[in-house]
Amino acid sequence: MKHLYERVRRWRTERPKTFYSLAALATIAGAMVLGIILLLLLVNGGAFGKMPSRQALLDYRNDIGSEVYDVNGISLGRFYAQDRTVTEFEELPQHLINALVATEDSRFYQHGGIDWEAYGRVVYKTLLQGEDDQGGGSTLSQQLVKNAYGRPRIGYGPRVDLLLHKIREGLLAQRLESVMSKDEVIKRYLNTVSFPGNTFGIAAASQRYFQKEPSELSVRQSASLVASLKGTSSYDPLRAPERNAKRTDLVLRLMHQGGYLTEDQFAAALRDSLGLDYQRKSAEEPLAPHFTQAVKREALQLLADLRRPDGEPYNLFSDNLSIHTTLDMRLQRHAETAVERQMGELQRDFNRHLGRRDAWETEASLRGAIRNSLRWRAGRAAGLDSTAIMAEFNTPRNMELLVPNGEPLTGEFTPLDSVKHSLSYLRSGFLVLDHALGAVRAWVGGSDFEFNRYDHVLSRRQTGSTFKPFVYAAALREGYDPCHRLSNALRTYADEDGPWTPHNSDWNHGGTYSMHGALTHSINVATVKMIMETTPEPVVEIAKEVGLSGEIRPIPSIALGTVESSLFEMTGAYGAFANRGRFSPPYYISRIENADGEVIYEHREPTVTVLNERAGAQMQTMLRYVVERGTASRLRWQYGITRPSIGKTGTTQNMADGWYIGSTPGLTGGAWVGGENTGVRFRSGQMGNGSHSALPIWAYFLRTVQEDSTLVGLLGEEFPEPSADVKRDFYCAEYIPPVEVVEELGDEDDTGEVTPVSELGNESSGG
Repeated sequence: MKHLYERVRRWRTERPKTFYSLAALATIAGAMVLGIILLLLLVNGGAFGKMPSRQALLDYRNDIGSEVYDVNGISLGRFYAQDRTVTEFEELPQHLINALVATEDSRFYQHGGIDWEAYGRVVYKTLLQGEDDQGGGSTLSQQLVKNAYGRPRIGYGPRVDLLLHKIREGLLAQRLESVMSKDEVIKRYLNTVSFPGNTFGIAAASQRYFQKEPSELSVRQSASLVASLKGTSSYDPLRAPERNAKRTDLVLRLMHQGGYLTEDQFAAALRDSLGLDYQRKSAEEPLAPHFTQAVKREALQLLADLRRPDGEPYNLFSDNLSIHTTLDMRLQRHAETAVERQMGELQRDFNRHLGRRDAWETEASLRGAIRNSLRWRAGRAAGLDSTAIMAEFNTPRNMELLVPNGEPLTGEFTPLDSVKHSLSYLRSGFLVLDHALGAVRAWVGGSDFEFNRYDHVLSRRQTGSTFKPFVYAAALREGYDPCHRLSNALRTYADEDGPWTPHNSDWNHGGTYSMHGALTHSINVATVKMIMETTPEPVVEIAKEVGLSGEIRPIPSIALGTVESSLFEMTGAYGAFANRGRFSPPYYISRIENADGEVIYEHREPTVTVLNERAGAQMQTMLRYVVERGTASRLRWQYGITRPSIGKTGTTQNMADGWYIGSTPGLTGGAWVGGENTGVRFRSGQMGNGSHSALPIWAYFLRTVQEDSTLVGLLGEEFPEPSADVKRDFYCAEYIPPVEVVEELGDEDDTGEVTPVSELGNESSGG
């Protein structure tokens, strides 16, 4: 040992320059090794982008969106950021796999995630030659990792960032292949990769370009899709056929060189025609489209508060969730048919009623529609003034004007023509729910989703006489009984907006009504008298308790429906009357399951009692009288609906809105009809009232459900029989005329202790 030390000392003394050079090189080499180790540790630790664990890689699923189901498990549609469907490995043709491997990763079955030869080429080109080799060197496993987790911005410059990304993807690729078979890598790659035409995954691409399942692709078709991976725009088989064909031949040649095609197979594939059968398929229109849009909004809100096991929030568009709703597609189809039928008939009536008049009553209505249009808002956003925008509106161009449930009109029109055309059609909304649960069973936001995507189940309009039941429900809760008498005499009241003299729609006044008579015939004057006795505050309180949101001013005029609400809220509120005072808030998402089938959300909302048993039975009976002999009796005498029913019509000022909300023992349905704005309306009350415009939708729905033996049971058999005490609460006259009229009729008894005099019934509706 001493001898060796002496030799080293002598060598250092005699050749100091060589020694220090070697020491420096050793130090540099050691520092480089330590630097590489440190860099790998930093990359592995997530310093330059998230590094999923082996379990996370194993759990990785393609972004195939989330599926929406009705109550019977029927798929209503899918929410996705990218149109992608999973294809199992067994469904992939072998020649497609061979084309992919031969072209993208020829040593795929020999490496463990990193192709070191290709990797060295990337390092050489990137660091020594200064080239940005964005695509070279990546194995299929690395590309899969990149597709799954992206490349976060690091900020050290493009070449350094690329090198760091390659290191990260290489580590992840090795980790991936330690938990996943080669077949699984192939499957997940082909379900993840982007193809031309904004398609994602082999299933979407083969369907878009060839109208085939992946298993049905020919050798040349498979090669063509693999060829397009080099550049989805530059090598699109539809838009760049020559470039795609040239690269397809190259892919086939690589398959032949790799031993995947015999000489004969190679020659046949070169001669084969591509057989392109392109059909542009936009996002599949879901069933019940207005409903599924509402489900999307609601699901996004619910998921914002839910976390995956890794702590990240669930993603509606990528986490393969199953969203189970309360909708029943069987009832939905009947609801859509009812709306389409009534709106077709009503539109013909409307056109005849208008004659040569415009659908909009005033120029203000037309201006409002113009300024609500996308074209106007886009012009404003671009900085154009009103004159320039209107010039655009008056410039003819070839366009297509949609017709609800009909063939579009094509030709040369101006954008102003388009606005006027749209204004000329009435709108509608229809909602059906199981009032015992609050579960939505049918949701029709309009007669034609393509014509008008605005959802009239959620739009807010004045409620008209459909608000009156809240006035009487509040009175019953305050202790009034159905025979309480209300004056029908004209009277002027002080209001926040000045003196106010309500009147009945037929201008018949005088005498008195019982509470139940006033509701049966929708008497405005008596209803205002009722709210003045109770004061408006209890009415506002009960309306809030049954789900009406927004501001409700405690003023007398709310008795006649100046309150704005949505069909969703109003139909849910009426469910409390059908349910004898028990309110079940309406809902439509019952539960959400993650990709493993675990329930991550389940609807639980308690029923609230807003009326006691007696008041609930009284209110139900009052609304039954409305159908039996009041403003909703058309349901019986015109449409022949004989089963037990309750309901109320509603018409707003100037017939701008028509409402009907009704119930059978099992279901509650609400219908609204009106124009795009309140200036589009029938000009007469007979045509524009709710019993003529909205009630038929419910009637047609009931008819078709009654005729459907599989669904008729959902309507229910009978409302609970009122007790003897409740029946006695109605032993009084609905209407007692003024004294002079009574004398003419020879009626000597004005105590009200008589059989209800429906034959004297005032058909004045206000509704």
